[in-house]
Amino acid sequence: MGAVILAGFGYGLYSFLSKTKAEQPRTVAELKTQRLTGDGRSGNPIISPDGKFLVFTKLEGGKQSLWIKQIETGSAVNVVKPGEFESFGKMTFSPDGNFVYFNARNASTESPTVFRVPTLGGTPVKFLINAIALQFSADGKRISFLRRERSQSQKTSWVFVANADGTNERSLATTSGATGFVSSAVWSTDGKFLAAGFNDESLAPAPNFYVVLISTEDGSVSEFGSKRWEGIDQLVWHPSGDSLIVCVADNSFLDGQIWELAYPSGEYRRLTNNLNGYFNASITADGKSIVTGESYTRSAVWVSPDLKPENAKPVLPATGNTWGFAWTPDGRIVYASDQSGSAEIWMMNADGSEPRQLTGDKIFKFSPTVSPDGKFIVYTTSQNGGQLVRIDIGGGNPVMLTKYNNSVNPHISPDGKWVIHYAYVNGRTLVVRVPLEGGETQILSESFEALSPRYSNDGTKFACFLIDGSLAIVPAEGGDPLKTIKIPPGSERESGLSWTPDDRGIVFAVQAGESRNLWVQPIDGGEAKQFTNLENPLVFTAHYSRDGKRIALVRGDFVSNAIMITGFR
Repeated sequence: MGAVILAGFGYGLYSFLSKTKAEQPRTVAELKTQRLTGDGRSGNPIISPDGKFLVFTKLEGGKQSLWIKQIETGSAVNVVKPGEFESFGKMTFSPDGNFVYFNARNASTESPTVFRVPTLGGTPVKFLINAIALQFSADGKRISFLRRERSQSQKTSWVFVANADGTNERSLATTSGATGFVSSAVWSTDGKFLAAGFNDESLAPAPNFYVVLISTEDGSVSEFGSKRWEGIDQLVWHPSGDSLIVCVADNSFLDGQIWELAYPSGEYRRLTNNLNGYFNASITADGKSIVTGESYTRSAVWVSPDLKPENAKPVLPATGNTWGFAWTPDGRIVYASDQSGSAEIWMMNADGSEPRQLTGDKIFKFSPTVSPDGKFIVYTTSQNGGQLVRIDIGGGNPVMLTKYNNSVNPHISPDGKWVIHYAYVNGRTLVVRVPLEGGETQILSESFEALSPRYSNDGTKFACFLIDGSLAIVPAEGGDPLKTIKIPPGSERESGLSWTPDDRGIVFAVQAGESRNLWVQPIDGGEAKQFTNLENPLVFTAHYSRDGKRIALVRGDFVSNAIMITGFR
């Protein structure tokens, strides 16, 4: 999913777990896969219990829509028209297959809302307010769903159960602070337990996502199995009741894979091993077919001879994914690319010539930044829970700089003394800095949460995205923002930002339907203006050269389709 972090698994950045004797890897060659959609724009796929229908979202003309496909004939029906809802969330079929329940948002929804629509088409109606990820019990008589609240100082999540018609709801389990329920709460076949994804940030920097079982009798919560991951997207009970199928990430920068956890032993095995990755998981009532979403990104660096992005040309082929780049003082480009099979740090001339791989330890890396004197590179690695690593410009002498988990999007100050970034600190997303030479981390945004900080060219301040989606300008030494600026909806905060060469504007990407372009926001508070009007491939991010005379971009595209997996038993 690349910049969509995943869309998808943007819950934390942690190190890989070593394989244990309990793990029983199964190769993709032992499985059978069938693509159920092929347009590259299909999301959130869910299979009906009888295996006859597929529900999925689709992006059409910049607007989201909902479709039902009859798998045997291949015919598809648009059941929710494009633009009726701004976005869709978790979906499920009713046990009899007659209705689809889904989270969606439009102008009339102030909180997460579950809607219901007939499988063969009709008018969507509101079913539950302030509810996420509705799921039915095996007998169809009860439902479960999540509720969440978040403030600057507290996070709380609940698992609720209710009658199938939404009446008689009650809170079954609750958690707050560093812990929370994620994904869905799904019913065991005997109705005695709900299984849910769970995260505990206090475990960082170790992987802190795992599966819990919640007793439907007394609401007690217990960890299930010994395996912990770096993200959980979805899980479902196998109809036999003897295992859970989970879609999880060993590396939250990448999309997930499908695993199976035996019940009640908790022993686990990995069912898939696909570099493209998977999201979502559902299963047919006979337990023979899993449906998931396959997703990947293809992107590359484009370089312009001047300051006009429309003049940029690709300088390397989009055969893999580019995970960020930076200009060196002498006009070369350092970038993170998985073109060699794993995301490593590379360097090339601005015209794409003489590419050279600088790292090769096969630990995921992204968002490199280069020191002003050209001696060092700092990047984010998944090692030890998502940390910043400094290497020499030639790739040698790696040094771990940070201690907080999820240390992301580093940028070195113009004086070469500091590496600013953001990190999860005691359950909050804060802007921090660490000396380039190594030392203690300092918090710069104690009074607010923020993402993707970047120093101005003169080094007197930094810009960052606030959690509410606005832009903040902050003194370089930290403290309260000098000003906050409202920016266009759809601004891609995880992709980062750049200052214009004159320090008078901030450039960032904005997703609007199927298009993704650069916008520039004047720091004097004037109206933001669209900076590019480029068709596919999409624009992910951009940075100016150190001399302010050229601009380079990462451009690419997201691809997602529905996949059916059989032969796993």
